[in-house]
Amino acid sequence: MTDQTCATKDGVCRRSLLKSIPMIAGAIISATAVPGRLFAQAKVSHEIAKYQDQPNNGQQCATCVQFEPPSTCKTVESPISPNGWCQLYVAKPA
Repeated sequence: MTDQTCATKDGVCRRSLLKSIPMIAGAIISATAVPGRLFAQAKVSHEIAKYQDQPNNGQQCATCVQFEPPSTCKTVESPISPNGWCQLYVAKPA
């Protein structure tokens, strides 16, 4: 068992193949996980986001990075008001 060479007729060593399985599995998982995250982003309900139809201390949907005119949000279920607000508010950069 000290000889590490493969003596199979097809040249594939079982030991080498078994050692490579974790690396192959990791590559497959990595390749499929990223696209899944990019396309499977679910929007949260108005209730979960604590959405309200009025601004909160000058913060409103129209000035949030998540807002998409005229009444859509990237993170909260539509429709929303440009004058609304939720706890996921993130101000647009100045």
